[in-house]
Amino acid sequence: MLNKNQLKAVMANDRFIFLLAGAGTGKTTVIENRVKRLIKEGHHKMLLISFTKKSAESLRRRINTELETVITSTFHGFCYQALKDIYKLDIVTEDQLLISGFTNHEIKEIDCFKRNNQTNYLVKKYNQYLRDNKLFDFTDLEVLMLKKMKSDKLFSKRIKDSFDYIFIDEFQDTSDIQYELIKTLKTSTNAFFCVGDPDQSIYAFRGASRRVIDLYLKEFKAALYLLDLNYRSSQEIIRLANNLIKHNDNRYGKKLVCFIKEKGHIDLKYFKNTEIKNQYILNEIRLLLNRGIKQEDIAILYRNHFVANKLKDCLFETYFERIQLMTIHQAKGLEFKVVFMIGMNEEILPMSQIDIEEERRLMYVGLTRSQRYLYIMVNLETHQPSRFILELFRS
Repeated sequence: MLNKNQLKAVMANDRFIFLLAGAGTGKTTVIENRVKRLIKEGHHKMLLISFTKKSAESLRRRINTELETVITSTFHGFCYQALKDIYKLDIVTEDQLLISGFTNHEIKEIDCFKRNNQTNYLVKKYNQYLRDNKLFDFTDLEVLMLKKMKSDKLFSKRIKDSFDYIFIDEFQDTSDIQYELIKTLKTSTNAFFCVGDPDQSIYAFRGASRRVIDLYLKEFKAALYLLDLNYRSSQEIIRLANNLIKHNDNRYGKKLVCFIKEKGHIDLKYFKNTEIKNQYILNEIRLLLNRGIKQEDIAILYRNHFVANKLKDCLFETYFERIQLMTIHQAKGLEFKVVFMIGMNEEILPMSQIDIEEERRLMYVGLTRSQRYLYIMVNLETHQPSRFILELFRS
């Protein structure tokens, strides 16, 4: 059963649409129902782009169509399929890079630089390695696809004619290169349905550009639709999330509304040291398990891996092996009954000398992963409490 705003988005006939979809508001349900509606009406030539391979596969399962003309993919996958019969595309692997002498840290640095269209000595060395070995990476695929679309009219026409409807999920994570690719897919008749939440834009380090939403609305003259009814989290959690994110100046005016009437649980804790904090988490987990909550419904989220190193050892020694430990970036798109957010300190979240609005969005993403139980944890032996804590509890 779709709510009023979801139904509007599913049935809208605007040629270009941006769906501003808040956390937990059912954006995938809208995409699924809109695709099924179009298929029912006889429209079969569709391209659905999602940010990760996992989310693309999930969307494919939900649509559940055997139509070969409905393509569900990532940007990288789409580019690869379009180019593989023209070029010999050997994609470089991390193992190949490690064997050739690049470190894990260097690989991550190179990836960030290339996605942001920046270069340094390390990137030049890496690109030379790719050329010498006739290898490509994902960013190269997008650049190659963009050049091919602009230089080869027959190729461009064949790709464009394949799709009457184009869907882009997680649009806030789109890079400048990907947005340029989107523009090359536009014809005089096809339609675009882009979905995203600028408040959850947390991948600037990977080249994601928040400005693409503004550009799309302006250049495509797209109609704006809104999903703001959250079905995931309790009222207390939604209140904290709204309190926090309103401190960002560079955002669209959106406030989550809570659908769930059941009360949630918020616990803000300060600890003198790591050992006391870890013991508290273990004790709380035992209590939660006794209440019938499953281990896999519990997540411990953090900004950086070093914050959780000792805790990982504690959990695996106590056989809590199915509890999810991950960075907030890794948790994006997921949801859990219980979320522990650890390391809520200055210099950790937010990190120093970094885009404070992006750091605030990162905490917002962490908060909105939780359905019922939310633990916010500060370790006083390291740094001062995060400035975001005051913002959370000040209406």
